[in-house]
Amino acid sequence: PLSAWPHNLALGRGWAMSQPPPMSRGSLSPPAYTTDPQYSTPPIFQASASQRPSTNGGLNCGGYGSLAPRQEHDLKVPAGTRNVFIAIGATLILLLCVVPVWNALALLQDQNYVFWHGKNLPLWMLGLCAGVFVVFVVTMVCFFKFSVPQAQTEQTVMMMANIFITLLGLALMLVSLPLSRQATDTYTNLMHRCDYSPETHRLFEYSQVLHNIRNAPGCATKYSVEECDGYQDAAPYTTFLKSMESDFRCSGFCYQHVKKVSEEPEAVAQEGGNASKADDVAAALLLFRDRKSKTLQADHTTPQALLGMASSAKDFHNPVIDFPPTLFNNGNYKASCDGMAARDIKNFAGDVSYQTFYQGIYLVLIAITTSFLKLIGFCVHREPVDKNY
Repeated sequence: PLSAWPHNLALGRGWAMSQPPPMSRGSLSPPAYTTDPQYSTPPIFQASASQRPSTNGGLNCGGYGSLAPRQEHDLKVPAGTRNVFIAIGATLILLLCVVPVWNALALLQDQNYVFWHGKNLPLWMLGLCAGVFVVFVVTMVCFFKFSVPQAQTEQTVMMMANIFITLLGLALMLVSLPLSRQATDTYTNLMHRCDYSPETHRLFEYSQVLHNIRNAPGCATKYSVEECDGYQDAAPYTTFLKSMESDFRCSGFCYQHVKKVSEEPEAVAQEGGNASKADDVAAALLLFRDRKSKTLQADHTTPQALLGMASSAKDFHNPVIDFPPTLFNNGNYKASCDGMAARDIKNFAGDVSYQTFYQGIYLVLIAITTSFLKLIGFCVHREPVDKNY
Protein backbone atom coordinates (compact mmCIF):
# COMPACT_ATOMS: atom_id res chain seq x y z
CA PRO A 1 0.00 0.00 0.00
CA LEU A 2 0.98 3.61 -0.50
CA SER A 3 0.89 4.30 3.23
CA ALA A 4 3.78 1.89 3.81
CA TRP A 5 5.86 3.30 0.98
CA PRO A 6 7.76 5.97 3.05
CA HIS A 7 8.66 3.37 5.66
CA ASN A 8 9.98 0.93 3.04
CA LEU A 9 11.91 3.73 1.42
CA ALA A 10 13.53 4.60 4.73
CA LEU A 11 14.54 0.97 5.28
CA GLY A 12 16.04 0.81 1.81
CA ARG A 13 17.87 4.02 2.35
CA GLY A 14 19.27 2.76 5.67
CA TRP A 15 20.46 -0.48 4.05
CA ALA A 16 22.11 1.40 1.25
CA MET A 17 23.86 3.72 3.67
CA SER A 18 25.16 0.73 5.68
CA GLN A 19 26.91 -0.78 2.62
CA PRO A 20 30.35 0.63 1.72
CA PRO A 21 30.51 2.21 -1.70
CA PRO A 22 32.69 0.59 -4.31
CA MET A 23 36.31 1.63 -4.17
CA SER A 24 37.47 3.76 -7.02
CA ARG A 25 40.34 2.65 -9.20
CA GLY A 26 43.62 3.80 -7.72
CA SER A 27 42.18 4.11 -4.20
CA LEU A 28 43.70 1.85 -1.57
CA SER A 29 41.52 2.71 1.42
CA PRO A 30 37.73 2.94 1.89
CA PRO A 31 36.11 6.34 2.39
CA ALA A 32 36.16 7.77 5.83
CA TYR A 33 32.42 7.77 6.30
CA THR A 34 32.27 3.97 6.22
CA THR A 35 34.17 3.79 9.48
CA ASP A 36 31.73 6.07 11.22
CA PRO A 37 29.70 4.08 13.75
CA GLN A 38 26.46 5.85 12.85
CA TYR A 39 26.49 4.40 9.32
CA SER A 40 27.39 0.85 10.28
CA THR A 41 24.95 -1.78 11.45
CA PRO A 42 25.74 -5.18 12.97
CA PRO A 43 25.41 -8.14 10.64
CA ILE A 44 22.13 -9.96 10.74
CA PHE A 45 23.77 -13.40 10.93
CA GLN A 46 26.86 -14.25 13.02
CA ALA A 47 28.59 -17.66 12.77
CA SER A 48 28.91 -19.52 16.04
CA ALA A 49 32.10 -21.29 17.17
CA SER A 50 30.72 -24.67 16.16
CA GLN A 51 29.95 -23.41 12.63
CA ARG A 52 33.34 -21.86 11.86
CA PRO A 53 35.80 -23.68 9.59
CA SER A 54 37.87 -26.22 11.46
CA THR A 55 41.64 -26.20 11.61
CA ASN A 56 41.95 -29.71 10.22
CA GLY A 57 40.47 -28.96 6.83
CA GLY A 58 36.80 -29.80 7.42
CA LEU A 59 33.62 -27.98 8.56
CA ASN A 60 31.85 -28.48 11.85
CA CYS A 61 28.36 -28.80 10.47
CA GLY A 62 26.28 -27.17 13.13
CA GLY A 63 27.01 -29.75 15.83
CA TYR A 64 25.95 -32.81 13.84
CA GLY A 65 28.32 -35.50 15.17
CA SER A 66 28.01 -37.82 12.20
CA LEU A 67 29.28 -35.15 9.77
CA ALA A 68 31.82 -33.24 11.90
CA PRO A 69 35.49 -34.41 11.93
CA ARG A 70 36.98 -35.96 15.06
CA GLN A 71 38.65 -33.61 17.50
CA GLU A 72 42.20 -34.12 18.89
CA HIS A 73 41.00 -35.18 22.30
CA ASP A 74 39.05 -38.00 20.64
CA LEU A 75 42.26 -39.35 18.99
CA LYS A 76 44.31 -39.66 22.17
CA VAL A 77 44.93 -43.09 23.66
CA PRO A 78 42.98 -43.60 26.88
CA ALA A 79 44.95 -43.58 30.12
CA GLY A 80 44.17 -47.24 30.85
CA THR A 81 45.39 -48.41 27.44
CA ARG A 82 48.50 -46.25 27.75
CA ASN A 83 49.42 -47.78 31.09
CA VAL A 84 48.89 -51.28 29.68
CA PHE A 85 51.29 -50.54 26.81
CA ILE A 86 53.94 -49.20 29.19
CA ALA A 87 53.56 -52.14 31.61
CA ILE A 88 53.81 -54.76 28.85
CA GLY A 89 56.87 -53.10 27.32
CA ALA A 90 58.63 -52.74 30.68
CA THR A 91 57.91 -56.40 31.50
CA LEU A 92 59.37 -57.48 28.16
CA ILE A 93 62.59 -55.51 28.75
CA LEU A 94 62.88 -56.96 32.26
CA LEU A 95 62.52 -60.51 30.97
CA LEU A 96 65.23 -59.90 28.38
CA CYS A 97 67.54 -58.55 31.11
CA VAL A 98 67.07 -61.50 33.49
CA VAL A 99 69.89 -63.64 32.07
CA PRO A 100 72.52 -60.85 31.81
CA VAL A 101 71.70 -59.63 35.32
CA TRP A 102 71.92 -63.19 36.68
CA ASN A 103 75.32 -63.71 35.01
CA ALA A 104 76.63 -60.38 36.29
CA LEU A 105 75.62 -61.21 39.87
CA ALA A 106 77.26 -64.63 39.53
CA LEU A 107 80.50 -63.02 38.35
CA LEU A 108 80.43 -60.63 41.30
CA GLN A 109 80.15 -63.57 43.69
CA ASP A 110 82.95 -65.57 42.03
CA GLN A 111 86.13 -64.92 44.00
CA ASN A 112 88.32 -66.35 41.26
CA TYR A 113 87.07 -63.87 38.65
CA VAL A 114 86.94 -60.89 41.03
CA PHE A 115 90.55 -61.46 42.11
CA TRP A 116 91.91 -61.43 38.56
CA HIS A 117 89.68 -58.80 36.93
CA GLY A 118 87.74 -56.93 39.62
CA LYS A 119 84.07 -55.92 39.54
CA ASN A 120 84.04 -53.28 36.81
CA LEU A 121 82.72 -55.39 33.93
CA PRO A 122 79.86 -57.07 35.87
CA LEU A 123 78.82 -53.66 37.20
CA TRP A 124 78.80 -52.34 33.65
CA MET A 125 76.47 -55.17 32.66
CA LEU A 126 74.10 -54.30 35.49
CA GLY A 127 74.26 -50.59 34.67
CA LEU A 128 73.53 -51.11 30.97
CA CYS A 129 70.52 -53.33 31.66
CA ALA A 130 69.14 -50.90 34.23
CA GLY A 131 69.79 -47.94 31.93
CA VAL A 132 67.96 -49.52 28.98
CA PHE A 133 64.99 -50.30 31.21
CA VAL A 134 64.77 -46.79 32.70
CA VAL A 135 65.20 -45.04 29.36
CA PHE A 136 62.50 -47.25 27.82
CA VAL A 137 59.96 -46.41 30.53
CA VAL A 138 60.73 -42.67 30.41
CA THR A 139 60.52 -42.64 26.62
CA MET A 140 57.17 -44.41 26.58
CA VAL A 141 55.68 -42.06 29.19
CA CYS A 142 56.90 -38.96 27.36
CA PHE A 143 55.70 -40.33 24.03
CA PHE A 144 52.13 -40.90 25.18
CA LYS A 145 52.08 -37.59 27.06
CA PHE A 146 53.63 -35.10 24.63
CA SER A 147 53.35 -36.58 21.14
CA VAL A 148 50.57 -35.61 18.75
CA PRO A 149 47.59 -37.97 18.78
CA GLN A 150 48.06 -38.91 15.13
CA ALA A 151 51.51 -40.40 15.96
CA GLN A 152 50.23 -42.69 18.73
CA THR A 153 49.72 -45.70 16.51
CA GLU A 154 50.60 -49.37 16.60
CA GLN A 155 53.40 -48.88 14.08
CA THR A 156 55.08 -46.22 16.24
CA VAL A 157 54.94 -48.34 19.38
CA MET A 158 56.37 -51.31 17.47
CA MET A 159 59.18 -49.14 16.14
CA MET A 160 60.08 -48.00 19.65
CA ALA A 161 60.15 -51.60 20.90
CA ASN A 162 62.49 -52.60 18.06
CA ILE A 163 64.79 -49.68 18.85
CA PHE A 164 65.23 -50.68 22.49
CA ILE A 165 65.57 -54.39 21.73
CA THR A 166 68.32 -53.56 19.25
CA LEU A 167 69.97 -51.24 21.78
CA LEU A 168 69.98 -53.96 24.43
CA GLY A 169 71.38 -56.52 21.98
CA LEU A 170 74.23 -54.25 20.92
CA ALA A 171 75.06 -53.45 24.55
CA LEU A 172 75.29 -57.15 25.42
CA MET A 173 77.52 -57.83 22.42
CA LEU A 174 79.88 -55.01 23.37
CA VAL A 175 80.15 -56.21 26.97
CA SER A 176 80.81 -59.83 25.98
CA LEU A 177 83.93 -59.03 23.95
CA PRO A 178 86.18 -57.82 26.82
CA LEU A 179 84.81 -60.57 29.06
CA SER A 180 85.86 -63.22 26.56
CA ARG A 181 89.29 -61.64 26.20
CA GLN A 182 89.77 -61.60 29.97
CA ALA A 183 88.93 -65.29 30.29
CA THR A 184 91.28 -66.29 27.45
CA ASP A 185 94.24 -64.22 28.68
CA THR A 186 93.94 -65.38 32.28
CA TYR A 187 93.69 -69.02 31.23
CA THR A 188 96.85 -68.69 29.13
CA ASN A 189 98.77 -66.97 31.92
CA LEU A 190 97.80 -69.55 34.52
CA MET A 191 98.51 -72.58 32.36
CA HIS A 192 101.65 -71.52 30.49
CA ARG A 193 103.15 -68.42 32.13
CA CYS A 194 102.13 -68.83 35.72
CA ASP A 195 105.43 -67.94 37.40
CA TYR A 196 106.47 -64.91 35.31
CA SER A 197 103.40 -63.27 33.74
CA PRO A 198 102.54 -59.82 35.14
CA GLU A 199 99.07 -61.04 36.10
CA THR A 200 100.15 -64.08 38.15
CA HIS A 201 103.72 -63.33 39.23
CA ARG A 202 102.80 -61.51 42.43
CA LEU A 203 100.56 -64.31 43.67
CA PHE A 204 103.28 -66.83 42.80
CA GLU A 205 105.76 -64.99 45.05
CA TYR A 206 103.38 -65.01 48.02
CA SER A 207 102.69 -68.70 47.45
CA GLN A 208 106.40 -69.53 47.47
CA VAL A 209 106.96 -67.60 50.69
CA LEU A 210 104.09 -69.40 52.41
CA HIS A 211 105.37 -72.79 51.22
CA ASN A 212 108.78 -72.00 52.66
CA ILE A 213 107.15 -71.27 56.01
CA ARG A 214 105.02 -74.41 55.71
CA ASN A 215 108.05 -76.64 55.07
CA ALA A 216 109.82 -75.47 58.22
CA PRO A 217 110.24 -78.23 60.86
CA GLY A 218 108.04 -76.51 63.43
CA CYS A 219 105.22 -75.77 60.95
CA ALA A 220 104.86 -79.01 58.99
CA THR A 221 102.90 -80.74 61.74
CA LYS A 222 100.45 -77.89 62.35
CA TYR A 223 97.00 -77.66 60.84
CA SER A 224 97.48 -74.36 59.00
CA VAL A 225 100.32 -72.06 58.11
CA GLU A 226 98.43 -69.34 59.96
CA GLU A 227 99.60 -70.98 63.20
CA CYS A 228 103.27 -70.84 62.23
CA ASP A 229 105.85 -68.21 63.13
CA GLY A 230 106.48 -65.60 60.47
CA TYR A 231 103.02 -65.72 58.90
CA GLN A 232 101.25 -62.42 58.20
CA ASP A 233 98.02 -61.70 56.36
CA ALA A 234 98.57 -59.94 53.06
CA ALA A 235 95.16 -59.38 51.51
CA PRO A 236 94.06 -60.11 48.89
CA TYR A 237 96.81 -62.66 48.11
CA THR A 238 96.69 -64.82 51.24
CA THR A 239 92.89 -64.61 51.28
CA PHE A 240 92.69 -65.80 47.68
CA LEU A 241 95.10 -68.69 48.25
CA LYS A 242 93.02 -69.81 51.19
CA SER A 243 89.76 -69.60 49.22
CA MET A 244 91.27 -71.58 46.34
CA GLU A 245 92.32 -74.42 48.63
CA SER A 246 88.87 -74.61 50.22
CA ASP A 247 86.81 -74.13 47.04
CA PHE A 248 88.86 -76.09 44.52
CA ARG A 249 90.41 -78.59 46.97
CA CYS A 250 93.83 -77.98 45.47
CA SER A 251 97.40 -77.65 46.65
CA GLY A 252 100.22 -75.48 45.35
CA PHE A 253 100.20 -72.53 42.98
CA CYS A 254 102.56 -72.64 39.98
CA TYR A 255 104.32 -75.55 41.64
CA GLN A 256 106.88 -77.48 39.58
CA HIS A 257 105.79 -81.10 39.81
CA VAL A 258 108.37 -83.84 40.30
CA LYS A 259 107.45 -87.11 38.60
CA LYS A 260 108.64 -90.45 39.93
CA VAL A 261 108.24 -93.84 38.28
CA SER A 262 107.04 -96.83 40.26
CA GLU A 263 109.24 -99.90 40.34
CA GLU A 264 106.50 -102.49 40.02
CA PRO A 265 106.41 -102.63 36.19
CA GLU A 266 110.19 -103.25 36.08
CA ALA A 267 109.92 -106.18 38.46
CA VAL A 268 107.09 -107.62 36.46
CA ALA A 269 109.14 -107.21 33.26
CA GLN A 270 112.10 -109.15 34.73
CA GLU A 271 109.89 -112.05 35.76
CA GLY A 272 107.76 -112.12 32.63
CA GLY A 273 110.58 -112.71 30.07
CA ASN A 274 109.20 -112.73 26.57
CA ALA A 275 105.73 -111.88 27.82
CA SER A 276 107.04 -108.62 29.20
CA LYS A 277 108.51 -107.73 25.80
CA ALA A 278 105.11 -108.18 24.23
CA ASP A 279 103.61 -105.99 26.92
CA ASP A 280 106.30 -103.40 26.26
CA VAL A 281 105.49 -103.41 22.57
CA ALA A 282 101.79 -102.98 23.35
CA ALA A 283 102.54 -100.17 25.76
CA ALA A 284 104.77 -98.46 23.21
CA LEU A 285 102.06 -98.73 20.56
CA LEU A 286 99.56 -97.20 22.95
CA LEU A 287 101.96 -94.38 23.73
CA PHE A 288 102.59 -93.81 20.05
CA ARG A 289 98.87 -93.62 19.31
CA ASP A 290 98.11 -91.33 22.25
CA ARG A 291 100.83 -88.82 21.53
CA LYS A 292 100.03 -88.69 17.79
CA SER A 293 103.63 -88.16 16.86
CA LYS A 294 104.28 -86.05 13.79
CA THR A 295 107.81 -87.37 13.17
CA LEU A 296 107.18 -91.12 13.30
CA GLN A 297 104.85 -92.89 10.92
CA ALA A 298 103.22 -96.24 11.59
CA ASP A 299 104.48 -97.88 8.39
CA HIS A 300 108.13 -96.77 9.05
CA THR A 301 108.34 -97.89 12.68
CA THR A 302 110.22 -101.15 13.36
CA PRO A 303 109.69 -103.51 16.32
CA GLN A 304 113.18 -102.57 17.62
CA ALA A 305 112.18 -98.92 17.76
CA LEU A 306 109.00 -99.84 19.60
CA LEU A 307 111.01 -101.84 22.16
CA GLY A 308 113.17 -98.78 22.71
CA MET A 309 110.05 -96.77 23.51
CA ALA A 310 108.92 -99.29 26.15
CA SER A 311 110.60 -97.53 29.04
CA SER A 312 108.96 -94.23 28.19
CA ALA A 313 105.63 -96.04 27.93
CA LYS A 314 106.03 -97.29 31.49
CA ASP A 315 106.80 -93.76 32.65
CA PHE A 316 103.74 -92.49 30.81
CA HIS A 317 101.30 -94.99 32.34
CA ASN A 318 102.72 -95.21 35.88
CA PRO A 319 103.59 -91.68 37.06
CA VAL A 320 103.81 -90.67 40.70
CA ILE A 321 103.31 -86.89 41.07
CA ASP A 322 104.65 -85.09 44.11
CA PHE A 323 102.31 -82.28 45.28
CA PRO A 324 103.21 -79.74 47.97
CA PRO A 325 101.31 -79.76 51.25
CA THR A 326 98.28 -77.55 51.59
CA LEU A 327 98.82 -74.22 53.32
CA PHE A 328 95.63 -73.54 55.25
CA ASN A 329 94.52 -77.09 56.16
CA ASN A 330 95.91 -80.59 56.35
CA GLY A 331 93.95 -81.99 53.40
CA ASN A 332 97.01 -82.29 51.12
CA TYR A 333 94.92 -82.41 47.98
CA LYS A 334 96.31 -83.85 44.76
CA ALA A 335 95.42 -81.07 42.34
CA SER A 336 97.19 -77.85 41.41
CA CYS A 337 95.49 -74.57 42.29
CA ASP A 338 96.73 -72.79 39.19
CA GLY A 339 95.23 -75.44 36.91
CA MET A 340 91.93 -75.44 38.79
CA ALA A 341 91.71 -71.64 38.69
CA ALA A 342 92.50 -71.60 34.96
CA ARG A 343 89.81 -74.16 34.14
CA ASP A 344 87.27 -72.41 36.36
CA ILE A 345 87.70 -69.01 34.76
CA LYS A 346 87.66 -70.52 31.27
CA ASN A 347 84.57 -72.65 31.86
CA PHE A 348 82.65 -70.01 33.82
CA ALA A 349 83.65 -66.53 32.66
CA GLY A 350 84.25 -67.77 29.12
CA ASP A 351 80.83 -69.41 28.93
CA VAL A 352 79.17 -66.27 30.31
CA SER A 353 80.83 -64.21 27.59
CA TYR A 354 79.68 -66.58 24.84
CA GLN A 355 76.15 -66.68 26.22
CA THR A 356 75.98 -62.88 26.45
CA PHE A 357 77.31 -62.46 22.92
CA TYR A 358 74.84 -64.90 21.37
CA GLN A 359 71.94 -63.38 23.27
CA GLY A 360 72.84 -59.97 21.86
CA ILE A 361 72.94 -61.40 18.33
CA TYR A 362 69.56 -63.05 18.80
CA LEU A 363 67.99 -59.79 20.03
CA VAL A 364 69.31 -57.86 17.04
CA LEU A 365 68.06 -60.54 14.64
CA ILE A 366 64.63 -60.51 16.28
CA ALA A 367 64.37 -56.74 15.90
CA ILE A 368 65.42 -56.91 12.25
CA THR A 369 62.96 -59.73 11.51
CA THR A 370 60.01 -57.95 13.09
CA SER A 371 60.85 -54.76 11.19
CA PHE A 372 60.87 -56.63 7.89
CA LEU A 373 57.57 -58.32 8.72
CA LYS A 374 56.03 -54.93 9.48
CA LEU A 375 57.38 -53.57 6.21
CA ILE A 376 55.86 -56.49 4.32
CA GLY A 377 52.56 -55.78 6.06
CA PHE A 378 52.59 -52.26 4.65
CA CYS A 379 52.99 -53.62 1.13
CA VAL A 380 50.06 -56.05 1.37
CA HIS A 381 46.91 -54.69 -0.32
CA ARG A 382 43.90 -54.56 1.96
CA GLU A 383 40.27 -54.05 1.00
CA PRO A 384 38.76 -50.85 2.41
CA VAL A 385 36.34 -51.42 5.26
CA ASP A 386 32.88 -49.82 4.93
CA LYS A 387 32.19 -48.17 8.27
CA ASN A 388 28.47 -47.78 7.49
CA TYR A 389 28.04 -51.50 6.91
